[in-house]
Amino acid sequence: MRIALTGASGIFGEALSARASAAGHTIVPVPREQLIEGRGRLRAVAADADVVIHAAANTNVEACELDPAVCYRDNLLLSELVAEACHLEGRKLVFISSTGVYGPRQDLPYAEYDAAEPPTHHHRAKHLAEQSVLAFSRRNLVLRTGWLFGGSTIKPKNFVARRLEEATAALQAGRTEMAANPLQRGNPSFTDDVADRLLQALDRDESGTFNAVNTGHASRLEYVQAILDAAGLALRAVPATGDGGFKRVARVSPNESALNWRFDAQGYAPMPDWKTSLTRYVVALRAHG
Repeated sequence: MRIALTGASGIFGEALSARASAAGHTIVPVPREQLIEGRGRLRAVAADADVVIHAAANTNVEACELDPAVCYRDNLLLSELVAEACHLEGRKLVFISSTGVYGPRQDLPYAEYDAAEPPTHHHRAKHLAEQSVLAFSRRNLVLRTGWLFGGSTIKPKNFVARRLEEATAALQAGRTEMAANPLQRGNPSFTDDVADRLLQALDRDESGTFNAVNTGHASRLEYVQAILDAAGLALRAVPATGDGGFKRVARVSPNESALNWRFDAQGYAPMPDWKTSLTRYVVALRAHG
């Protein structure tokens, strides 16, 4: 399969490229410059592929609140243009979205049948893009994923690597604790696992909206403690006091956790437990320095 991939340089794009190539597929990265060159260029990209995976996004949730116009340009308009090009060329489109679109309505993990009530401009733009993608073709697929981790340590948005750096600094300063947010919950999800699930979904020609997250959910506090434990570091994650540096402009939902209800109902094997995948990833990071 020949796969055109936007966002190939991101942590998910990096994982998908590796996993797809290992499975015998051909990945064709689509740089951002090609996304903004106009409809003709996008149609050429779609025509040259068997499927297009649109993983590129403006993921700076805080900046999206401060400049909504840029947010909707990056996350809605460009997605619509990619969807239009795929429709005109008769190609399937996979759109990578977020479980953050579900909003703050409940404390339990969300299934795909739960209504989305996106709480921020970022998540509203993603949800509008989902609707547009599915309106262009019933063949298209939307994957809502969780708190992605994975990839090389040089990626600025590598949450695990940044927490390990923070832990190293804390130990060097003689501290025994690290503050983390105890309130927000989600699904830490390994990019390799999500990439594998996406490739399985393509093999079965799935369409519509699916959650794709690792099994289990956690607070940011529990997530950070699991990172420290996996690295064998003698530090304890403690609840941040006050705003603890976590005061945000974006009113992100305190619950972004989800269940893979549609995949499970259709007989797919459960995705790996998030702690198991996290430990495997952290051990690999530590082994490679």
